[in-house]
Amino acid sequence: MTKQRSLKTALAVSWALLVLLLAGFGLKLLNDFVLAPQQGTPSRPTPSPAKREERVITIYFADEGASKLIPERRFAKLGAGPSADAKAIMAELIRGPQSPGLLPTVPADTRLLNAYEIGDMLVLDFTHELQTNHMGGSTSELLTVYSIVNTMTKNMHGVRKIQMLVEGEEIENGRNKKRERKRRRERKERGGGGG
Repeated sequence: MTKQRSLKTALAVSWALLVLLLAGFGLKLLNDFVLAPQQGTPSRPTPSPAKREERVITIYFADEGASKLIPERRFAKLGAGPSADAKAIMAELIRGPQSPGLLPTVPADTRLLNAYEIGDMLVLDFTHELQTNHMGGSTSELLTVYSIVNTMTKNMHGVRKIQMLVEGEEIENGRNKKRERKRRRERKERGGGGG
């Protein structure tokens, strides 16, 4: 009877330890994959600065007719983490093309204030020069947007979407303007005023 009792006790203790071990593992997974990532923090581990190396990147500039984007390859030091890599890549795009027959798509005095990842989206926060010193025109605006999007998604591993801000605010573009005009028209039709 005592042998059977000690066997049951040993089995109960083993089960309790197993449950505690699994619970601890579950909490670690929960913390690592659900609770730890927060907005503005890189979703991937940041490599040490010692791993920075020159890599070939592809940047997109406008052709002479400003009707389509043409890729240009060059070197940039990458590997310091998503934010630093995004800034290095944008610096090359802002610097402008080196190949003859290509036109810049981003005003030269534009600066990238901040860059961070949220899942597979890269958020880029620019200075106001992106808008105030832009050459203008809807085609030119589209070339700028696609130049940035194509350049970043091509060179930043795991980035599938881009959100662009100007000094922390969403960029006002043609689609936003049309949406706002439509909302005003609908409010006016309902008698809610135009403003």
